[in-house]
Amino acid sequence: MRCNPSYWLLGLIPIAMLSWIAVQVQHQDIESDLATRTADALKRAGLGWAVPHVDGRDIVLTGKAPEERGPVLATAHTRNVWGVRVAHNRSGLISRVANYQWSAVSDGAGHLRIDGDVPSERARRAILSTAKTAFPTVAIADQMRLARGSIDREAWLAGAEFTLKTLAELKSGQAELAALDLSMRGQAATSQAYRDVKAALAKQRPEGVKLVRAEIAAPVANPYVWAVKKGPEGIVISGFAPTDEIRSNTIAKAKSVFGKLAFADHTDIAAGAPEGWAKAVGIVIEQLAQLKLGEASFHGRELTFSGEANDEQIASNVRRTLKLDVPQGYKITDRIRYPKPSLFAAGSGYVMGIVNNGSSVDVIGMVPSEAARAALVDAVKARFPQRTVNDKTQVAPGAPEGWQQCVVAGLASLARLTKGKSLLSDHKLEVSGETNDYVASKSLPGDIKAAAGQTCETTTKIAFTGQMKTDLSWKATRGANGMVTLEGEAPDEPSRVRLIDEAQRIYSGSSITDNMKIVGATPEPWLSATRVALAQLARLRRGDVEMSDKTLMIEGAAESDKVADNIRSVLSTDLPPGYKAQDSITVMSETEKAADSCQTLMRATTAKGIINFARASADLTSDSTQTLKELVEVANECPSFKIEIEGHTDAEGTDERNQRLSNRRANAVADFLAQNGVDRSRLSTIGYGATRPIADNATEEGRAKNRRIEFNVNTN
Repeated sequence: MRCNPSYWLLGLIPIAMLSWIAVQVQHQDIESDLATRTADALKRAGLGWAVPHVDGRDIVLTGKAPEERGPVLATAHTRNVWGVRVAHNRSGLISRVANYQWSAVSDGAGHLRIDGDVPSERARRAILSTAKTAFPTVAIADQMRLARGSIDREAWLAGAEFTLKTLAELKSGQAELAALDLSMRGQAATSQAYRDVKAALAKQRPEGVKLVRAEIAAPVANPYVWAVKKGPEGIVISGFAPTDEIRSNTIAKAKSVFGKLAFADHTDIAAGAPEGWAKAVGIVIEQLAQLKLGEASFHGRELTFSGEANDEQIASNVRRTLKLDVPQGYKITDRIRYPKPSLFAAGSGYVMGIVNNGSSVDVIGMVPSEAARAALVDAVKARFPQRTVNDKTQVAPGAPEGWQQCVVAGLASLARLTKGKSLLSDHKLEVSGETNDYVASKSLPGDIKAAAGQTCETTTKIAFTGQMKTDLSWKATRGANGMVTLEGEAPDEPSRVRLIDEAQRIYSGSSITDNMKIVGATPEPWLSATRVALAQLARLRRGDVEMSDKTLMIEGAAESDKVADNIRSVLSTDLPPGYKAQDSITVMSETEKAADSCQTLMRATTAKGIINFARASADLTSDSTQTLKELVEVANECPSFKIEIEGHTDAEGTDERNQRLSNRRANAVADFLAQNGVDRSRLSTIGYGATRPIADNATEEGRAKNRRIEFNVNTN
């Protein structure tokens, strides 16, 4: 057989192709194996950031190293892998930041966002793993970025993981790590979580992590409840307190007030307390201590206070304190009990009584006859026409002489009380009760005594249960004519009298008009504030001072800047604490000072002289001539000023008649001045009738002072 070379050639081609394919497959297997072993070696060395790319037995490394020596270490470990011929390093470094910042935000609605700088992929994976464990049902958004910084990476990672675990205890919140400085704020889901988070931040932080800010809000309680109970076994407090500090203060106060009684605290921390809560709780604790047994509870702004007092006086005092001192806006329900003594003590003699219960009236005790019974019941019905009157009397002889006058005196007083009783025992009348009218509480003792006269001995126990005012409105005005008028609210009669005495001392020789009304309040600091105000008003030539809501406003004309500044200085230092002063003080011009001096001379001339008129007429009497001529001289010494002449009368006669008479008398004086050399164009007149008295029209002396002529000097 002969060999054909072309056949051999055709057979070699498939063999070559198969050989090439085999080599390629083997080459890929070798590269894959080399890449796998290199990657494993890098991960074991903690260099997982490096990515190996294999070409034959040559390897190129890429990726971002978290630290500067990372590329060198990755190259060295790659070269040590069996089978690697050449290792080329084309990796870089992750960016470096000066301020290493990281944060986590939980919105409370199923979302957690993690943002900021992270030192390595390993740290990122650890953080995400911790986040998934701490927030198992929350969608996590990873917005972290690799970055280098001057931090202890292990301490930083411990801090980030601690932050996530702590943040998971909050209903919502956010936390930041600035390097190793931790800040966290948010709201706890429960009171227990609130305590746990506060404790963790205070005592459980990883080493090196510093807490720079923590604003953890307690959970909101709705309704906001709190209760205290005083029982035979001791004191028990439960409910919520707004903060740890307030809770501690409340417990300390309770232990102080209740002394050696056993104490149990079951309160928790929660936000949502109504305004004034701490003050209200403190008052409740103090008042509960006045009772033998009792309890008080808050449900939002509703306060229920119940218990047993030793007597009616203690019960009344507790009710009054709760009403006056608990901040406004709280609805108070009290159920305070006390043992009620018998109205009639054994051996009390002939007893007659009227009891005003607030909703009905009981007539009790003895009456001398059926006619007296009927008359007494009718009198009570007339005084209390809208009340049910219950007749519980019995006819019995031996009524004391004059009993009717004493019973009527007591009955009249009961109509002015919200509730109370009047008891006549022989010749002793005792009236007790309570009222919201401060003036009535002070005047009733005297009124009862006056109404009873000498017929019976009177004793009164009247409690004021109304709201004492704290911010009184008051005003003092010093007119151009020197008259001082006091108006507005005064706390009580003694304070009103003392202030009038003070005004008479400060404004000696001036007329003081009192238009103040008593409203019922503590004398201080009102009395101190008004005294300072009057003293500074006296340093102005004219003006007024007004006080409202503990703000004192003074306005008027001062002789100089020095006087004005001194008034401001005194008001800034001498007013009681809590008061503030404002002013609108102007300084008199030289022209105003000259006019004021002229007016002072005219008033002084009038005060030491005589200006009289014939009775009920405008005819000047002869003894007025000398004074009027002296006034002409004074008026002509200040020829550039206008002069207003005021006419005033007493209150005798009609208003219309007095008005006309005062006008005529003012004109008569103007005519005399003009006839004796004063330019008539400078003079004007006005009559005020009896509308501006400076004394009491009920006395002859007062009426004489009210019949007067006054002069006002004006610059234009």
